Amino acid sequence: MNTANPGAELHLLQISDCHLYADPKGTLLGLNTLDSMQQVLHSACQNASPELVIVTGDLVHDGSRAGYQNLAHSLQSAECPGAVIPGNHDHVINMQTTLEKQGITTGGQLDIGNWRLVLLNSQVPGKEHGHLSRHELDVLDRALQDAPANVLVFLHHQPVPIGSRWLDEIGLDNGEALLFRVQDDPRVKGICWGHVHQSWEGRLGHLKLMATPSTCIQFAPGQPGFGLDTTPPGWRDIFLSATGEIKSKIHYLAQIPQGLIADSVGY
Repeated sequence: MNTANPGAELHLLQISDCHLYADPKGTLLGLNTLDSMQQVLHSACQNASPELVIVTGDLVHDGSRAGYQNLAHSLQSAECPGAVIPGNHDHVINMQTTLEKQGITTGGQLDIGNWRLVLLNSQVPGKEHGHLSRHELDVLDRALQDAPANVLVFLHHQPVPIGSRWLDEIGLDNGEALLFRVQDDPRVKGICWGHVHQSWEGRLGHLKLMATPSTCIQFAPGQPGFGLDTTPPGWRDIFLSATGEIKSKIHYLAQIPQGLIADSVGY
C-alpha cells in the first residue's frame, strides 16, 4: 500500500479497544460495543476520509470470527482501508483469517506516502500484559533496515508507564527492547498504542508517545486500581507531514451511549 502523494499530508484515524462480540447486541459493562464503535467511525469519517484506519488491539472481546466480521463490515462502511493489530483479548488466528480475506492488514509494515507504519503484535496468549517476542523485534529490525525518512510504530501495550499502577503492571514488559531500537533513530517519529482506555501523551527525546482512548469504555486516569471514567468513546486523528511532523488530536462522542454500568469494579 503506497498510493498517497509523497508530498501530501497523510490523515490516519486510530481507534482502539473496541471489544466487539459475535452478537451485535453484545455489551461490555452494559455498553453495546458495536454500536459505540460505529458511532465513533461515523463521527470520525463524516467530514473527512482518512487514508487509513488503524485499530490498535482488543478488537473482539470474545475472539470470535463473527466478531471480526462485525469489525470488517464496520470498516468497510467507513469506506477507507483498514489495518489492525491484536490486543490481549484477541484471537490472533481468527483475526488474521477473517480480516485478511476482507483486505484488512493484520500486522507487519505499510508504506504510505513517505512514511512507514510498523504494526507490532505485543500479545502474550492468555495474559493481560504485553511482550514483544523475538519475531516481532525482528519485524521491527527489518522494517528499519530500509525505512524511508519517517517511521511511526503501533502496538497494543504501553511501552512506558502512564501513571496508573494497575495498568502499568499489565503494560509491555520489555519496553526497553523497543525503545533501545527507536529512541536514537531520527527516522522513528513516534509510538502509538491502545490498551489503557484513555488519552495520554508524552515525549522521549524526539519521540512522540501517544495512547488513544477506547471506542467503548474509558478507564479513570492516575488510579491505583480499576476504575471507570465518565469520558465518552473516542478516537485519535493523526496527521503526518512529508517533512516528518506529527500532529494529532483526540475527539470524543458528545455523550456516553446508554447502558454503561458506571460503578463496575472490573471485567
